[in-house]
Amino acid sequence: MIATTLAILALAAVPDSGNAPEVRVSGVREHDFPRITIQFELVRPDGSYVRDARRDEFQVEEEGRPVAIDDFQAPVTTERIPTTLVLVLDRSGSMRNEDRIGGLKRAVSAFLSRLPAGSRVAVIAFGSEVEELSPFTTDFEGLEDQVHALRARGATRFYDAVDRALRMLQDEPGRRAVLALTDGEDTDSQDANLDSLIAASRRLGLPVYTLGLGNERQIRANDLRQLAEATRARYFPARRADELTSIYEQIAERIGSTYLLAYRTDRPVPDGTLRPIQLAYRQGASTGKTAVFIPGMVVPGGGWSPMFLALSATLAALVIIPRFRSHIQAPSASCSGSTPQNGTLSG
Repeated sequence: MIATTLAILALAAVPDSGNAPEVRVSGVREHDFPRITIQFELVRPDGSYVRDARRDEFQVEEEGRPVAIDDFQAPVTTERIPTTLVLVLDRSGSMRNEDRIGGLKRAVSAFLSRLPAGSRVAVIAFGSEVEELSPFTTDFEGLEDQVHALRARGATRFYDAVDRALRMLQDEPGRRAVLALTDGEDTDSQDANLDSLIAASRRLGLPVYTLGLGNERQIRANDLRQLAEATRARYFPARRADELTSIYEQIAERIGSTYLLAYRTDRPVPDGTLRPIQLAYRQGASTGKTAVFIPGMVVPGGGWSPMFLALSATLAALVIIPRFRSHIQAPSASCSGSTPQNGTLSG
C-alpha cells in the first residue's frame, strides 16, 4: 500500500512533457552589481504563458555553480512589477500609403489597453528627425491623443530612434522593453547603426521587439529580425496596417507574462568577465541560458603574477612618492619666507 502511494506521488511530481513550458530569457542586467537581474517568460508549446510559478520551483546557476535567489516576482502576484516601455513609431512620408499611420494609431490604442496596471510608457516618433513625443507616463489617454495627432512626413531615422529609446531605458527598474516599428529601410540615421544597437541592447539587457510593415524587401526584414533575435526579443512582419493591432496585443500579453528574478553573485569583484547563467524551472521542458558581462579589469584565472604585482607597485611608487615629497616640501618653502612667483610656491 505504501509503495503504491509513493509511486502515485512520484508520477504526480513528473511534469507533463507534452505541455511542459519553455524558459525564455528576454533580458539580463548587472546594473545593481553584485546583484544580477533576469527577465524571462514561461511559454507552453501552444504559445500560452505560465504566470503563477513559485520561487521554489526555480534554480539558478552562474558558471555552473548554484546561487541563491535573492528576489522573485511572478506576473500573478500581490506585488506589482514595474513595467517600463518605449514605443518607437515611424512617422515618415511612406506611412501615408494605405493608411499605415491610421492602422498604427489604432494598434497603439489596443496595446495600451492591454498593458499591466501601472505600466509607464514613453513614445518616440521618427521621420527626418527623432522626436520624444512623450516622456514616461501612466496617462494613457494623453498619450493616445499625442499619437493620434501624428502626421506622416519626412525620411527614416529608425536606428537613431531606437538608440534614443535604449538610452531612455538604461536606468529604469523592473520589466523593460523597446517596441520599434518601421515601414521602410533606414535612410537618414546619423549616430547609430544595426551593430551599435545590438551591442548597446545586449550591454543593457534590453529586448528590442521589431515590427516591419509592408514589403519585407523594402524594410530590410533580415536586419529587423537580426536586431530582435540578438536581443532575445522577436520580429513581427505585417503586410498590411490592419494586422498591427493583433501584433501589438500579442506583445502586450508577453510583456504582462514576464517574470523578474534576482540573485547575488558569489564573485562580487568586477573582473571584466562574461559569466554564463542557466535558469531551470522544475516543470519546464528546457533550461533558459544566457550570459552577463561584468565590466572591470580582467583578472587571470591563476591570479596576478608576482612580477606583475611588483611592477605595479614600482610604477605606483614612481608616481606617488615624488608628489608626496613635493607636498611636504611646499609648506617649508612658505615658512622660510620665500616669495611666491606666478602664483605658485617655489622649491
